Amino acid sequence: MGPPAHATLLVADVERFSTRDGADQMRTREALYDEFRAAFTEPLWSSCAHEDRGDGLLVVVPGQVPKSMVLGEVLPRLDAALGRRRRGDPLLRLRVAVHAGDVHLDEHGIGGHAVIRAFRLCDSDPLRKAVAAARGDLAVLVSETIHEDVVRGGYPGIAPQAFHAVDVHVKETAVRAWLHVPGDEDAARRVAAEASPGPAATAADREAPREGGLSFSAGGDLRVGPGNNFAGRDVRVDERPRPRRWWRP
Repeated sequence: MGPPAHATLLVADVERFSTRDGADQMRTREALYDEFRAAFTEPLWSSCAHEDRGDGLLVVVPGQVPKSMVLGEVLPRLDAALGRRRRGDPLLRLRVAVHAGDVHLDEHGIGGHAVIRAFRLCDSDPLRKAVAAARGDLAVLVSETIHEDVVRGGYPGIAPQAFHAVDVHVKETAVRAWLHVPGDEDAARRVAAEASPGPAATAADREAPREGGLSFSAGGDLRVGPGNNFAGRDVRVDERPRPRRWWRP
């Protein structure tokens, strides 16, 4: 295995692909590749690595290609193409996740933690809900890395205010990401409100004592024995008073 290479990753997944019959699935797959090739244009498409995922697609964009080009040029072209296609063929509705990081390419394909992260983002509930609620045919979820490096920069074609923070929980992955629904910010805002991130607990918050209750300390190890009896050297039990309420319940 050679050294990893930095890349921008796009994972696309077709909404409700498995509900279609075989002929529709093949037609949808052909449309997916047609629209991605057109959105990337040549020779950019040829410079990327691609992996077919049956109902979707992984595109690995070389690190020397600016991330701002992917968000500010490629995705707007893809959204416009999907809008034109809708007038004659409404089958292609896409979830797209964008991330960046180190990837490994070998004889088996493309791997690495960044690839896993991109797929987890694409499979997340906020992105699924967004494409289902969108008036158009595209919903995009970008990682915190992409948001910090690209979205906040305000590059041409990218409106930072159109990206809304969401919490993503997929398997063992729990991260913050940023949701964007081209042409339908209301849908993105509604979904983000349901999955809005709360304030992260600090170390001081986690270590702060709870209001009221009992506090146990011991000079040596504190052990819990049969019958929930506490044992240890110089065991001390303190009761913390509960704060008085200034109102009546």
